[in-house]
Amino acid sequence: MKHVPIVIGNRPTDGAERIDVISPASGEPVATMALAGIGDLDEAVSTARRAVDALAAMTIRERAAKVAKVADLMERDLESIARDLANEQGKPINEARDEVAVAAEMWRDAAQIGRHMTDRILPSDHPDRAVITVRRPHGVLGVITPWNFPATIPTEYLCAGLVAGNAIVWKPSELTPVTALRILECIQEADFPEGSVNLVPGMGRDIGAGIAAHAGIDAIGFTGSPATGRSITATAGPKPLLLELGGNNATVVLADVDIDEAARRLRSAVFANAGQICSSTERIIVERPVYDELAEALAAHARQLRLGPSLDEMTTIGPLNNEATAAKVEAHINDAAERGATVLTGGRRAADRPTDLYFEPSVLTGLEPHMKAFREETFGPVAMLMPFDELTEAAHLVNDHGLGLVAGVLGTDTTRAMDLGRRLRAGIVNIGEVATAWQHHSPFGGYSGRASGVGRIGGRYSIEELSQTQTFVVPARTMP
Repeated sequence: MKHVPIVIGNRPTDGAERIDVISPASGEPVATMALAGIGDLDEAVSTARRAVDALAAMTIRERAAKVAKVADLMERDLESIARDLANEQGKPINEARDEVAVAAEMWRDAAQIGRHMTDRILPSDHPDRAVITVRRPHGVLGVITPWNFPATIPTEYLCAGLVAGNAIVWKPSELTPVTALRILECIQEADFPEGSVNLVPGMGRDIGAGIAAHAGIDAIGFTGSPATGRSITATAGPKPLLLELGGNNATVVLADVDIDEAARRLRSAVFANAGQICSSTERIIVERPVYDELAEALAAHARQLRLGPSLDEMTTIGPLNNEATAAKVEAHINDAAERGATVLTGGRRAADRPTDLYFEPSVLTGLEPHMKAFREETFGPVAMLMPFDELTEAAHLVNDHGLGLVAGVLGTDTTRAMDLGRRLRAGIVNIGEVATAWQHHSPFGGYSGRASGVGRIGGRYSIEELSQTQTFVVPARTMP
């Protein structure tokens, strides 16, 4: 059985305690994990601080070359990393392979972007002075990542942070630490300076909170819940923050849509990774003439999914990752049903499975704004449908809650879809596509005034967020 140690400056050590990492598919331990303490965190921060100087001594092209090497190593080990990921996270093995492949591509893209980053010369009001802006790392970057995408979400911070020249102290989720260790092994093999990435596995209430409060951490990257994001913001004070905090995303379906194609796209948008995606489509707001037909078509797709263990090649939807998530999904469905929603298919945990985390793919109609599923992120394999009559009503339904991450508009009349899209308060609006559609190089983040995050992650936007602008005003005679 695998063991995930504390790794500081490339040196693995054990903590005073260990916990088991449990497979959501089998209920059996798949690994043990050391629990880091505050002393370990202090050591990791000090080690990272020394590594900042070593990283700064490298050119950005030299750092980019090492980042590209990580991509090569992840592709080399793709199958074994994917199996570890599926085993501890619960997603089907084919989805795990896709995730690792995308993560490798993200490392490669970060390297390419880094190679072509440029400083800027700005116009000066004084003929004897020149103004130059350059990118500088923040210094020691604290990274706190979740369990739902344990390869791609950490990669968003790690590859950009390293290209920018930061040294990193990383707390992965205690539910998926094996994947974190596998990524760290690739980073170490790529021969970054010792201490460039330090792994401090532990619990959020201890190590996560410690990273937010630590005076030696210069900036923080975090993906997780809005509640934890608010706590980090309150604790971190004026540190630069890059926060991706989730969403209860809506896809609006217009009456001119192709029903079969819309149902096919929504199947993936709702049920991929068992709905455990911050950009997952949870609310489906449907123009009334096609409401019933679309609901039945999506329910038929849901019934065709094969719910099974993660490592079974025939599985198309796996178990939920943990009991807290399963209990929330169950509570949202029960609340909706008690308040008048209709369960077309699913709606409960599957019986006679190795764990209680297998949840049937579910489709409900009759969603209303007073239901929990309308107001809160469900984070499970549940499609909730509600009708609308006018575009103004549809826009109000999309916007009438506290989150604003992504939204989608499905329809063939692009002018009408754009008319609606301009009214939506979401960081990303996909026109002619489901909310869940994602390109890893595009800017991803929440809309201002909502609780879906701060900053933008993806491609060059991540590198810009995880670095700072330094301005030099120099004698013009020093310029060409």
